[in-house]
This record gives sequence, structure tokens and C-alpha cells, in this order.
Amino acid sequence: MTPQNVLEQLLALGDRAAQRPFLIEQAARLDEAGQAALAAGLKDKAEQFLRADIQRARQTAALLLDMAGVTGNPRHRALGLLAEANLWAIGLGEFRQAIERYDEAAQLYAAAGCQVEQATAQIGKIAAMSSLGEHEAALQTGRWAAQILEQQQAWFPLAKLTSNLAAIHIRLGQDAQALTLLEQAQSLYERAGLAASPGWARAEFNRAVTLRNLGHFELSVQASQQAIELLEQLHQPVEAARARQSLAITDYVLGRYNEALSLLDEVREVFLADGRRRDAILTELFISDCLLQLRRFADVLEKCQQVRQLFTELGTRFEVAQAILNEAIAYAGDGQFTAALDSLTEARGLFEANGNQTWMATADLEMAAVLLRGGEATGREGSEVEAMPSPGATPLQLAEQAMAVFQAYGQPVAEAQARLVAAQAAATLANPARARELLAETLAFAESHNVPFLTFQSYSLLGRLARGQGDRPAALEAYDRSIQELERLRGRLMVEFRAGFLEDKQGVYEDAVGLCLDMGQTGPGLEYAERAKSRALLELLAFRLELGVEARAAEDAPLVAELTRLRDERDRLYRRWESGDGGGERGVQAPPTDQQQAQQEVLALEKRITDLWHKLLIRNAGYARDAALWQVRAEPVQPYLTRDTLLLEYFVAHDELIIFMVTADTVEARRLPNPLPAVQELRQKLWVNLRRVARSQPAQVAAYTANAQGLLRRLHELLLSPIRDILAGYHRLIVVPHGPLHYLPFHALYDGRRYLLETHEVSYLPGASFLRYCQPLQGNSQAEKVRPFNRENPRQPVLSASSASPSSRPGLLAMGHSSAGRLPYTVQEAQVVAELWGGRTLLEGEATRAALRESGAACRAIHLATHGDFRPDNPLFSGLVLADGWLTTLDIFSLRLPVSLVTLSACQTGQHVVGGGDELLGLMRAFLSAGAASLALTLWAVEDRSTARLMERFYGRLAAGWTKGAALRDAQCQFLAGKETAAYAHPYFWAPFFLVGDAGPLV
Repeated sequence: MTPQNVLEQLLALGDRAAQRPFLIEQAARLDEAGQAALAAGLKDKAEQFLRADIQRARQTAALLLDMAGVTGNPRHRALGLLAEANLWAIGLGEFRQAIERYDEAAQLYAAAGCQVEQATAQIGKIAAMSSLGEHEAALQTGRWAAQILEQQQAWFPLAKLTSNLAAIHIRLGQDAQALTLLEQAQSLYERAGLAASPGWARAEFNRAVTLRNLGHFELSVQASQQAIELLEQLHQPVEAARARQSLAITDYVLGRYNEALSLLDEVREVFLADGRRRDAILTELFISDCLLQLRRFADVLEKCQQVRQLFTELGTRFEVAQAILNEAIAYAGDGQFTAALDSLTEARGLFEANGNQTWMATADLEMAAVLLRGGEATGREGSEVEAMPSPGATPLQLAEQAMAVFQAYGQPVAEAQARLVAAQAAATLANPARARELLAETLAFAESHNVPFLTFQSYSLLGRLARGQGDRPAALEAYDRSIQELERLRGRLMVEFRAGFLEDKQGVYEDAVGLCLDMGQTGPGLEYAERAKSRALLELLAFRLELGVEARAAEDAPLVAELTRLRDERDRLYRRWESGDGGGERGVQAPPTDQQQAQQEVLALEKRITDLWHKLLIRNAGYARDAALWQVRAEPVQPYLTRDTLLLEYFVAHDELIIFMVTADTVEARRLPNPLPAVQELRQKLWVNLRRVARSQPAQVAAYTANAQGLLRRLHELLLSPIRDILAGYHRLIVVPHGPLHYLPFHALYDGRRYLLETHEVSYLPGASFLRYCQPLQGNSQAEKVRPFNRENPRQPVLSASSASPSSRPGLLAMGHSSAGRLPYTVQEAQVVAELWGGRTLLEGEATRAALRESGAACRAIHLATHGDFRPDNPLFSGLVLADGWLTTLDIFSLRLPVSLVTLSACQTGQHVVGGGDELLGLMRAFLSAGAASLALTLWAVEDRSTARLMERFYGRLAAGWTKGAALRDAQCQFLAGKETAAYAHPYFWAPFFLVGDAGPLV
């Protein structure tokens, strides 16, 4: 049997228990030349498996050592040691064990007088030494081996060695030297006749790394793509994954965070599937870079802790230092400046021990940024923040020192980042000339290389400098350019990541709005305010973006199946977490002590569900590549306003509250001295009052009513009295709150004699631009969800000619669920509402999520009377109880409900977390995205009996043809007019309900 036949049959056996005796038997039958050929064949197979199947690589290396035991040939053992060393180093990251085997193999070759093989044995060793921070020794060893290989014209091993030397220079930030070596390596591969080999491809994706670091982004992308294509053709999935990782990092630098996250997720799955835990954990470090930009700091800290733990065990300080650096940035982003500086000091020390000047400079640059941000947070100059440890240099000095290092090492991207931080520091030190000089150079690089994150920040600072010097037109132009770049960055994100990304970037909108008002440009000021509000929700409506849990491609199916399984498990566990008696409120109480375990299990499941959902959305966020969808603009407002309607849009800009007053013909604005601290205090006191009423006897409520009116009167003085002259001329109000004002019941503000709803019909919107998208449907077609602007008659939406008439649509679906009898009036309420409309009722066991999915889309209105739960810790799991489980925000994203009205008659259904960009995260957002034209929601816990009475009046008026806004106002006013018990006059009973969206007829 020939050596090739032996090798083929050996590998075909698969199982090591069968392979070993077969190998021993056949190796003994071969002559010396045959044994040498078989050993060489096994070594080649081990190398191939190393790049594709780590378990088979381990198995093949063990077979080589078995064979050496049979033949007693030291060369065979050396080959086995090299295969095992490569497994430890490249596959598993166990570098000390690898170096021991490389050294033993080299000694065997030296003893046999095999100089070329001895030099070849150093190829993997120098990479392992570099990983342990022994760079100089690795370079010295590499130079010695290269000299021998060149003398002997061993071009193939010399090419591999040259590639590994280049990798050391990349690690040290010496990219120009690395690029030269990589080009030499590729020439050597070609000289050896291996131009399309895996080694050439690996050199190509390492070349992509150097090109990126040197600022040649397009060439870097091309190199990565070429390497990926070749490695896939060569059936090297693991190496192709490494090339994708390089491409992902380039995407990250260019602000393409969604593309980067998608690629990195693919890469991690490849590594995990092949048992490469070290590579998979390292990928988590690169993922954390993206998550820092999305301000997901808890996730960053979790991932970096994994990296620290594993790489500390492996003894690779460089990766540990990188993880600590990202931890520091996360701490700073979360406002923990002292912890950030401590971590930066630790990371810098590790980089210094590693001899890495560029990463030491990176740590210094982050230290400068932290000092600047800490100074802004405390109202002092960053370098003088006494509570934080001092690095011994000012932010400007640290940034300029880092800039010099990056310039010396030829790293223009890092140099531009350092120049921007230096400009920010110079501006803080009232040195605008130096700041402008630095910004001019930063912008020249950022614009020529298309780096929007640098461009956005640079123009924002230029705007502040111009405004400080009194040049308002130049300042507004700079702010506008900054906002364009910011919105381009934001537009490249999966929609659910956009709120987090914008959390710390609202300042430029506030600057632009304030400057527009200074210049008397009220209309443009309103437009900038609108561009800062709830854009993700608006884009869900405008571009029909889908957030539902559904498989949009075959590869999504396993992920959707796992999400479904986890959601069912979460539903089961959540029942254990819930408290028992709700005290007559349609909400949930705090979990008792014996339910803490269930709570922790639920929270862990929810995190897993959220992560998998985000993974699904990232995969399907093709819209993030469409430049046409990045253009953010405000939708027209005035064409949708009637003559008796006033839209009040509030906007918080630094220390001012701005009120835009928009009518069918005019746009005005007024500025108020910052009332937010007082508003916050009054809101907290009002919430205390409401909670006390919920637990009080009727006789006690009168006292609480007077207290509530006093609080609401002070809120009226702050938020409405300054515009009372405008309010008097309009009957209908549309309120667009901002920031903390979203938590206020504007319709219940009290002027000392009357509540606002007694004089005005009040409805709400997340932003004025939503007026276009909440116009009532004249049919039941889902295609009507987006209504293009009608240029012939701008007051009307464009409607499909095939739309059904209102009378052809089914009436109302009312669902009532009493939560095991705790809320008996929910069932009665649903029955009464359905009777008023001749609608359909689904009660108790019939009130299911499945029934809502099947029947809801065909109705004009949906009424849900049940138990609700607001989850401020994770609004994705706020929800309503139905017979077959919780209907959560996540579930609602999968529904299609193009209905005129959805009423959520449960506790806190209108509560939401106000995220970055004034994004309202909760049930309201989900139902609007599902297609509802309007929602009746609650701001706080609602009492069961009074809610049923209010809903009876509300739907009675709707059935009589009243508009939604007028019907809700009338139902609430009956409590004030004494038509119900006197106790119900307290706002606790009637004011939680508010109307969002279209306030017109129920069609």
C-alpha cells in the first residue's frame, strides 16, 4: 500500500481508536522513504484541518506523534511537535505550551543537521512570542531564521515567516513596516508558485489591516474581500472568518456599525462551531468596540470581563489591556470618571510593559477625553476636577502627545482622533485659534477619507466656536453639517440601536434650535426640534420597517424557533414572579421575597431574548445601507391642522424650555427660563399623591384632591400660563412633549379654577411629524399604513381607490380578562363596550394573543381591558395579561393592526422610557408601529370600577358619532361634574387616560 493510500484510508476511519492500530501496522510496513512521505502527508493534513476543523487537527497531530513512536525517527517526531505546537498557538491560544513544542522540534532538527527545518520551526514560535509580549526576542529570532531560509532559497517557509514578522509590527502599531513585509511575503508566495494559496490569502487580509490603519479604507476593503473570496474557494472557513473580522473592523472605523456587528456575529459563530473559544472571545472584544458607540455600557463591561478572564489565563497581556481600555471608556460613558481613569492607568501600564507605544498613546488620549468630560459634568475645567486622580498633564497636553506618537507611527486615523480631542481641550481653555487650526486639519482628513464620526464632532465644535465669536450664520451652517453627518451615522444603524446611539448627542440639535430662535428663524428651529424627536418610530411608520419576530430568510428559522421557545419559557416563569392581590388596580405589585429566584431567571431570559432579537434585526437591516433613508427631515405639520387647533411642541434646549406654537397659518416660539428642576419636583410630589389615593378610603380623598390641584396649578404656571394669550383662541390642543414632560398629564393641569380639559380638547403626539402618519384610514388595507403627501389637497392624505368605506369595516373587538377574578370590572367593561358598538367580545379564556392576531386587523377599534405591567428596566417586556400569556411590546411588533383606535384599559400602558433622541420605548410605540391611528392609554395605575364607568361613557359618545378627542374629554369631565361619586373627582380616577394620535372620528 502506498503512503498516499495509507493516508487516505487512515483519515477515512475517522475514529482515533481505529486509526491508531491501523497507522502503527501500516507505518511498520513502509520503507524509510514511504514513512517520510506519510509523515509529511499527515503534517500537511494537520495544517489544513487547523484552518477548518480544530478537532481533526488535534487528532492528526496526535497520529503524527504515534507514528514517530513507531518509527523512532526524530524528524517524524519534530513534525508531530510542530503540528501540535501550531494547534496550541493558532487554534487554542495556549502560547507557552506551543513555544515548548516549537523549541523541542527545533532542537531535534538541529541535532539532525537540518538547518532549513530548524529555521522553519521558528515561524510559529515568533508569533507565539509576540502574543506574549516578547516582541524584540521574536523579531530577533525571526531575522535569524529569515537569513537561513533566504540563503537556502526556501521561498515558501520564508514567505510564511515574513508574514508572521509583519504581524508583529502590526501588533506594535508599526503598520508601514508591516505593509512592506506583507508585500514581500506575497511576492515570495508567488515566487514559490503559491500565488493562490491560503498563506497568500492570509497575508492579504493582514495587508487589509495595515491599509486600514494607514487610512487607505477602500484598498483595505478590497484586500479583505479578495482574501475572503480566495479562502472560501480554498475551503478555509475559519481563515475566511478572520478576513471577515478584518473587514468588520474597517466598517466600524467608517461608522458602519450595523455591517460590523453583522459580520462579527457571523465570525463568532464560525469560531464557536469549530471549538475556537479564544478566537470567539476575542471577537467579543471587537463587538464591544461597536457597543461602546451604541452606549450599551453594561454589555461592554460583561464582554470585556470575559476577555480579561480568558486572556489573563493565557498570559497575553495585550488583549487584557485592550479589554481594560474598553472598560474604561464604558465607565466614562456612564459618568464613572474616577473608575475610568483607574482603568486607563492600569491599561496603560500593561501596554507599556508590552512595549507598545501607539496603544500607550491611545490610553493617554482616552484619559484626556475622560478629563474633559469629567470637567463638563462638574462644571469645571477637566484638568482641575479634584475628585479624579490627576495623570500629571492637562487634557490638551495628553492629546497633543498622543497626536505626535500617532504621527510618528503613521496612523492617520488615530492622529485625527487625537487632533479632535486636542481641539476640544483648546476650546475649553478659551483658545479658539488653536482649536480652529486643529479642527481644520481634522476635517481635511475626515472628509477626504469619509469618516463621519470625526466630521460630526468637528462641525459641532466649529459651530460652538463660531457662535462664541458672534458669527451666527457660520455657526448655523456648521451645526447643520454636523447634524447631517450625525444622521448619516444614525441611519446606518439597525433601528433599535438608534436611541442608545443618540443619548449623548442631542446637544447639537439643542444648539441649532437655540441659534435659529436667536436669528428669528422659528420655522427652521421647529424643523431641527422635530429632527431630534422619536425618529426611529417615525421611520418605522414611514419606511414600513419590520421589527417582528419572523424568519425573513431560511437562515433565520433556527433563530426564530429559539426566540419562540425562550418567550414561552419566559411567560411560564413570569407567572411565578407576579404578585398575588393587585388591590383592585390593573397593575402588578413588587415581587415578594420568595419569588426572587423566578425574577432572576426571568431577567436572564429577557436578556437572552433581547440579544437574539437584536441579532435577528441586525441580519435584516438592509435599510441601513440605503442612503436614501438617511435623509432626516421634518414632515409638514400645518396642512393637517384645522383652524381651531393649536399644536404645542415643547423642546428642552440646555437651560431653556422652548414652546413652539403651530397653527394652520403661523409658527411662533417662546422661551422660558429652565423650569425642569421645578417640574421634576412637582411631578414626583404628584406621583406620591396619586399612590396615596390608590390606598385611601373615599373620605380621605377630598384632602388629596386639594393637594393635587395645588401641584397641578404650579405645573400650569410653569408650562401653560406663559402662553395663556395664545391658548384662549383655540379649542383643540395637540401637545408634543419633550424629555421629562412626557410623564405629565397636560390635560389635567389646573389654572386655579378649571383643569385644561375643561376648556380644551387635548391629544398628544410623540412629534409633530406624526400628524401625517396618524391620519385615519378610510379602509382596511395595510398598504395604507404610509400615506404620501397629497399635493392637490394638502389637508388630506392620499387614499387608495380600492379603500373600503367606513361602514364596510367590522366594528369593534373588545377583550376582557380579569386575571383570575382580581379585576372583575374588566369583563363587565368589555361587554358594555361591545354592546354599545354591536362588536365582538372575547372574555377570559377566549381573550388570547392568538385571537387578537387573527381578528384585530379587520376591526375599526380594539379595546383591551386587563391587567398591565410597565417595565422601566426593560420596556420591551412591558405588557398586558391575556389568557394565553403576556402580550408584550415585543409581541406587538409582530402584529398588523391598521385600526382607527386601540384602547389599552390597564395600568401604566402609556408609560415609557424616554431614550436617546426622545424615543419613547414602550407599548405606545409598538402599537403605533403596528398601524394604529390612535391610542387611548394610561399614565399611571387605574382603579378597576371607575375605569369601567369612564370607558362606558367614552364608547357611548363614540357610538353617537363624537370624535375620539371629544368623547374622551366628555367621559373625563363627567367625573368632574359630579355625575359619578364625589371621590372620583380626584385626577387619579380620570386623568390617567390620554389620547395619542388622530383625535378625529372613529372610522
